[in-house]
Amino acid sequence: MTVIPFKQRDLFGRRAVVQPSKEVVLHIQLVTMLHWCIRPDVIWRHVPNGEHRDKRTAAKLKAMGVLPGSADLEFFWCDKSGFRALFLELKRAGGKLTTEQAAFGLMMRTLGADFEVAYSIDAAIETVGARGLIRSGLEVCGKRWGAPP
Repeated sequence: MTVIPFKQRDLFGRRAVVQPSKEVVLHIQLVTMLHWCIRPDVIWRHVPNGEHRDKRTAAKLKAMGVLPGSADLEFFWCDKSGFRALFLELKRAGGKLTTEQAAFGLMMRTLGADFEVAYSIDAAIETVGARGLIRSGLEVCGKRWGAPP
């Protein structure tokens, strides 16, 4: 995810204030919900590939192995089928996958993992909940989630 910050002057005109993109706001709201509702045996994390960076930082991260197109959120768990993985890319309404993101998704699906794109919090919760990753008995986004599959 590449975020191009929107800069504006603060109230007194002294410095630029960076406004988060709508996608970042969606991401933070979803992560806040997930902290509350995700099953405790699910390992999940955000992959910090996006954001605007200076050339020096970008070069350092590339040298450290950053993979362009990696999904925003990764989920790992075990069920009756064994080890499972979900890679979830968040997009604001009307947003589109980059070529790198589409290639990453294809690679993950080829390896047997799940790759999904969500354009809203409701869609992201549905994606996570459909895999049984929400704690049983909770009502999230208007739906009561049951036991894991």
